[in-house]
This record gives sequence, C-alpha cells and structure tokens, in this order.
Amino acid sequence: MSTAHATFARALLCTAALVLAGLQPLHAGQPLAWETSRGDATVYLLGSIHLLPEEAGPLPERVETLYERADTLVMELDLAALDPVEFQQLVIALGQAPDGRQLADYMDDETWAHAQALADEAELSLQLFGGAKPWLAALTVTQLRLAQLGYSPELGLEYQLTAWAQRDDKPVFGLETAEDQLRAFDGLDEPAQVALLIESLEEAARIEEEMARLVRAWQQGDADFLEADLLGAMRASDALYQAVVVDRNRAWLDGIEGLLDEPGTHLVVVGALHLVGEHSVVRLLAERGLEMNPL
Repeated sequence: MSTAHATFARALLCTAALVLAGLQPLHAGQPLAWETSRGDATVYLLGSIHLLPEEAGPLPERVETLYERADTLVMELDLAALDPVEFQQLVIALGQAPDGRQLADYMDDETWAHAQALADEAELSLQLFGGAKPWLAALTVTQLRLAQLGYSPELGLEYQLTAWAQRDDKPVFGLETAEDQLRAFDGLDEPAQVALLIESLEEAARIEEEMARLVRAWQQGDADFLEADLLGAMRASDALYQAVVVDRNRAWLDGIEGLLDEPGTHLVVVGALHLVGEHSVVRLLAERGLEMNPL
C-alpha cells in the first residue's frame, strides 16, 4: 500500500505529532501508541511505517509487545487478502486516463518542460508513464526512488505483522479497501494532481536523507520532529491533506470504536500520520468520549 512525492512518501512511511498536550505520548524511544478500553475489550493504536530498509534493523520492542498481547490485528488493509492481479487491474482502471490523454496533456508547456527537467535530474523518463494520470505518476516516482534506496513494503511494519499473524493463525482485518485508498488520490482535481507530481520530482534528489531521518524519528517516537517534518508538509496542500488524512480518519472511526464491543485485545496499526494532529484518529475518538491513554 501506500507512495510518491516526498511529502506523500513521508506520510506513507510515518507521521507527525499531537497538538493535544493531554494526548502526548509519555515515553520517548518507541513508536507512538495509545490504548483505550471498554468492558472486556482493549484497543491499542500503533503508528506504523509502511516501508523500511534492511539497515533499519529489527522492529522496535513495542511492536512485538503489542502484537503478542493482541487477539486480532487490524490494519488499513488486510494485506493477506489483497490479490496482486486484481490490484494491478484496479491501478490501471483508476490511474490511466480513459480518454487517451497523455501525462503531458495535464500540463501547460512550461510546467511540462519543468517536469521533464526534474525527471532528467532524477534519472527518470516521464515518457514511461504514458497515459498515467498525474497522481499515479507521482506515486510511482517516489515508489521507484525509494526502491532504488532499498525501501521495501515487505520490510515495512504491516507486511511483517501480516507474516506473524499468518504464522500464529491470528485474525486480520482491514479498515478499508485498496480501492478506497486509490480513490483518495484519484479524487484530487487535476491541478492538485500536477502539484503532487511536481513536488515528487523536486524532492526525489533529497529523499534519501529525509527518509533516513524519518525512520529514526518513527523508531524513537520523536513527535516534535515528526510534526515539523511531516504534518506541516501535508497541510501545505489542503486537498491532499483532506483526502489522504482527514476523510480517511473519519471513515475509520466506526470500525475502530466497534472493536470495543468485541471482547479481547485488538491491535490497530495505521500510518502514524493518522494518529496525530488536530484531525487525528486519536483526537476524533477522544471527542466521541473514549479515554485515549498514551503508552
């Protein structure tokens, strides 16, 4: 799941920080997490990072501890149920222009020339994207760049947790579908999609250093750094922030709160971006009357 301009890549990889002092995590040095309970049910919310490089090492202790406590695992997507062929067909259906337009047709001559120059600097060819919509080209640019740097979803938190759950025969559920995720980007208007592509190309050259800092911040639960580096960048684009963060956060609330009606311990793992800030899942659940205790 989840990747594209450095702002989006950072969002995929991780997170920002709480503006609510009362919900500030108490212990630094581990990924951000919260706990809430009702009756015989407990829900842990854990901020994830979707891609990691091998040099990141083993997952932090908190991840394994919360997983071991959990009876069920809930993530943005149920990766075990994701069919690669169907997903690729979905990407093509949503990400390719249906009217024969080419990527260049979404931009004026000046913007296209700028995009080509940035792509050349990053040793990429925009001609490879053919009739892709700008949002898909943007995601692919950063996906390719991160792959070059050794970042892999298979090393990310969700894939590793999915493997553990399959090994342990632990139930896994998804909060949304792959189509839900892709439509968040496909729903952006064309200027927002073009801006996303340009930013992805602009940041391709410096993404290596930024990603290394982000991984360290996620591992250490460095909320101050994550707020300054990620949440501010995401909010610079109102359309992107609304589609990728706010709308999805609100869509997940019923599913997460509903876990409190199911006895047992449930581990909810989402991109840490969704657990912080004024529109975070943490704050929205607190506004529903749930007691959100930082770990």
